[in-house]
Amino acid sequence: MTIGDWFSLGSMLATIAIALFTYKQWQKIKRKIGMINNSGKAIEILPAWYTTRMMPMDFGEGKLGRDYWPFGLLMSDGRTLVVTGIDSLSDDGKWMDIELATKDEWSIESKLNYIFAVAKDRKKASIQVACIVAAMELASS
Repeated sequence: MTIGDWFSLGSMLATIAIALFTYKQWQKIKRKIGMINNSGKAIEILPAWYTTRMMPMDFGEGKLGRDYWPFGLLMSDGRTLVVTGIDSLSDDGKWMDIELATKDEWSIESKLNYIFAVAKDRKKASIQVACIVAAMELASS
């Protein structure tokens, strides 16, 4: 083998190594989950009536709005999360970031099967969408 052949072989091995590294990085990026915080996009992933009611909706010019009263998310264990809104939804539709209501924020009878936020400054939670059995309004405007 000549020196030129060795350089060609080395160049080919370097190209294969770079391609393998790039492929592995692409796999890592592909596994990452993004969060969607606008109901216009989220409804494509989670087509449910409560998505547009509970998530921020873009009214243009940077103005966001959503209904603000308690909704109930009945979970698979029989308890109901008292929720005032959905902050975001994972782009794979598996996780939802929500805002819980506090017990004294709304006049809902505090029964054992209702779950509220523990304090005003501890209202955020993440839940698995697959655990939601039903969604309902707990009060009206």
